Amino acid sequence: MKTGTLQPQPNTATWQGTIELVSDTDGLPMDLADISEITLKLRDPSTMSTVLSGSLTGGEIAAVGADADGTIQFTFSATAMAAIEPKTYDVGMIVTEDSGFVSQVILGSLPVLEGL
Repeated sequence: MKTGTLQPQPNTATWQGTIELVSDTDGLPMDLADISEITLKLRDPSTMSTVLSGSLTGGEIAAVGADADGTIQFTFSATAMAAIEPKTYDVGMIVTEDSGFVSQVILGSLPVLEGL
């Protein structure tokens, strides 16, 4: 699992990033052919409510390259980001395998800044 603070993002632009998902057990890239869902969420730590959410099935997250590479890209539109007030949010990503096994792959924070 990756932890820490992600690069700050403005609330006036598209937020896009690429992540290589790796197994905690052997450090090898996850084979995305075995993944049924990936969910990325931002949560307001003061209210514990989700302010932004995207998923593989919802189209905000997509595989990049070969499934065996374990690389994904997420994209949240400038319109979606504009609905978020500037502050630091909890961020998490969960991966669900076809077998039903669920892994928390990211747990950290994301500063959202007031854009111009």
